[in-house]
Amino acid sequence: MRAGRFFRSACSAVLAAMALAPCAFATTPQEYISGFVLYVRWPDDAAIKRWQICVARPSDAADAHYAELVVRERPFELRRVAAGDALASCQILDLTGADVAAAEALLKAAQSQRGLLTVGTGRVFCSGGGLICLRADDARGGFEINLSGMKNAGFSINARLLMLARTPTAEASP
Repeated sequence: MRAGRFFRSACSAVLAAMALAPCAFATTPQEYISGFVLYVRWPDDAAIKRWQICVARPSDAADAHYAELVVRERPFELRRVAAGDALASCQILDLTGADVAAAEALLKAAQSQRGLLTVGTGRVFCSGGGLICLRADDARGGFEINLSGMKNAGFSINARLLMLARTPTAEASP
């Protein structure tokens, strides 16, 4: 009986922590992105009816994560994009797993668009103007936030997300 209570208490504590910090437990780009939606406010937040995620890579099984997901009372919708496609209806541009040329072209187009959260992989992505950079090359995982880019794009960030973000390492400095 005691073990059962302990297990339930431990599970409750873990679930409570996950509710407060879903990004801390994320393992895929899709899980990180849906967690970011909890802690980021868009310039036109009230007008958003669905979270349209524009993805610049081939589909994979992990995309099913969004199928029935609702965050902040809004469902997710995926759209595949390529260099040159319009991004006006996107709230999030997922450049994780995209080929380098397509990612660079889409990132360049996205930088002129206010309210488009760009998510990519690696330190170079943030220094190139990306807003949230997943640390896939680091065994510890995590992510970095380009604070000046987020401010320029009109986003407000909850302090909880800032606490979970990793600071750039000395290796990232020129």
